[in-house]
Amino acid sequence: MSGFGKLWAGRAYGTNTGNLFLEFEETEPRLSGTLRFLDSLAGIAVYSVEGTFDDRLVLTGHWKQGGDPEHHGVLSIEGRLTSEGYLRGTWNSTIGTGGTFDLHPHDLVLSTPPATPDGSIPEQLYSRNVSVGAIQLYAQDVLELLRYVQEEFTAPRPVVTYHVRGSEVTKYAVDFIKEIPTLGRLNYLKVTVQEPDAYGVNRLVVVELRAFGDNEIRVQGVRESWVVGRSEALAAFLRRHQSRLVTSYRKFGLNLNSVIFLAMLVLIPEIGTLEARVAFVAATVVLLILLLWAHSKFIPNASLVLTDKRPNVFIRAWPTILSWLVAASASLGAALVFYWLTRNSS
Repeated sequence: MSGFGKLWAGRAYGTNTGNLFLEFEETEPRLSGTLRFLDSLAGIAVYSVEGTFDDRLVLTGHWKQGGDPEHHGVLSIEGRLTSEGYLRGTWNSTIGTGGTFDLHPHDLVLSTPPATPDGSIPEQLYSRNVSVGAIQLYAQDVLELLRYVQEEFTAPRPVVTYHVRGSEVTKYAVDFIKEIPTLGRLNYLKVTVQEPDAYGVNRLVVVELRAFGDNEIRVQGVRESWVVGRSEALAAFLRRHQSRLVTSYRKFGLNLNSVIFLAMLVLIPEIGTLEARVAFVAATVVLLILLLWAHSKFIPNASLVLTDKRPNVFIRAWPTILSWLVAASASLGAALVFYWLTRNSS
């Protein structure tokens, strides 16, 4: 519950529709506050709410004022935190009404808002995606990443999404940090932080790491210099933890040197016929394609080991060792094909 925002605004949908404003006076150890609902037909209603937030939001609301008390039952509200930092869920009441809602945090206020020209319309919204290679991160590295991704935000509240035991979990970073000793190894991690920028547009930083997929940094804002600077700074931070061998193979795959090498194979005099040479080259191409597939399938692009004790040298080097073993297997396969094609040569 640590770091839970006190001011939330949004919309309710269903049997009743309208604007919501949720203000918490207390967030520790339980949530308590006031919900104001402007029904598009019935007008304003005010509820006192209390409940908890632990993986999901659970609130109970009792009518205080506004309208006819008989038309306002006891509210039950349940929701979850999204990876963007919003709350989404369902509501219902004891009089049979119900629906869904969206709530957005509104207590992230810049201490010195940037000046904006007349009109409050952004001249340009800049976005930048940066891909990084195969990453190895351990518990202290993840903590450092969480600190680093918040830099240059006035009131940061990072949201962390990760996969554990087949489920996707989204938590505030402060709560995720408490869970780190119990998580072990992760195959997916996404960190999102955003806050209002000039023109009412949010500036945003997202770092998304996948064991079997692309590792990406996404930055958005109204100032190009900030977008470029933050994306490059985060990329430089992650590249310090990059596996060069796995990264280079994933990046280049069958490169120009391989093509030149294959052209040379066609002319190898030890293989007697042109058909055998073509068969050898075709087999080699298939092996190289299988090698590329094996790298993408079995060698993780992001290794996230969240343990207090740093693994030994062998464990840390295992992705690189596995990459070499796969490459050696492909070389051995090519050698066996060559032997089979030339075994009857004089």
